[in-house]
Amino acid sequence: MTPFEWPVATRINLNTYPRRALYEHFLTFENPVVNRTVQLDISALKTFVKAKGLRFSLTLGLILTRATNHVPEMRHRIHNNQLVEYNKIIPSFTILGPDKKLYFSKGVFSDSFQNDYPSNLSIIDRAVMGLEPNLGSDNQGQVFITNNPWYSFSALSFPYSSRVGSMPAFAIGKMYSEDDRTKAPLAIQNHHGLTDGYHIAHVLDILRCHLEDPGLIERPFVSSFK
Repeated sequence: MTPFEWPVATRINLNTYPRRALYEHFLTFENPVVNRTVQLDISALKTFVKAKGLRFSLTLGLILTRATNHVPEMRHRIHNNQLVEYNKIIPSFTILGPDKKLYFSKGVFSDSFQNDYPSNLSIIDRAVMGLEPNLGSDNQGQVFITNNPWYSFSALSFPYSSRVGSMPAFAIGKMYSEDDRTKAPLAIQNHHGLTDGYHIAHVLDILRCHLEDPGLIERPFVSSFK
């Protein structure tokens, strides 16, 4: 099991920050985030989780959390008007409880699926009973992950708040069939002052590797994206 711990932030020196001009440019925007939706081929992952007896949304959520952690710029945040980098990012799951109310949980991440999966499963099950203790912090070492299994979509925008606007967000939509494959939409929000299309492409490449070979989540991973 993976113990819960809040990520630790280190201030980034703007004098040596290579994206400083872009960062300062997008700080002038009222809404500096970008929303995009991609369609994922989840055929292999669906077979994998069924064979392993795993929850699909949690497994995909941990793949997304791994991808976020393996792209350094996706660990950058704006906290109290300062640019910082977190040593790691934990998942922040949105869950629908049996009472049809939304609950939130702060998960754990150590990049060991064998430990992270049961730990997050326990956290989520406690959260839907209103027993999640790790709420209310302003720690931004998180990535928002929500699952929407009721309908698919071709575009989705997230609510924007300047307070947490530098935190990436993912939304997974309903599965559907196309050309004998199982697919699902994935909406992504990122702060353009911290990341651009190249960094999202890096995330998507890591995601592609794991969707093509879902067993990769159980093994150490090093990205070869250029």
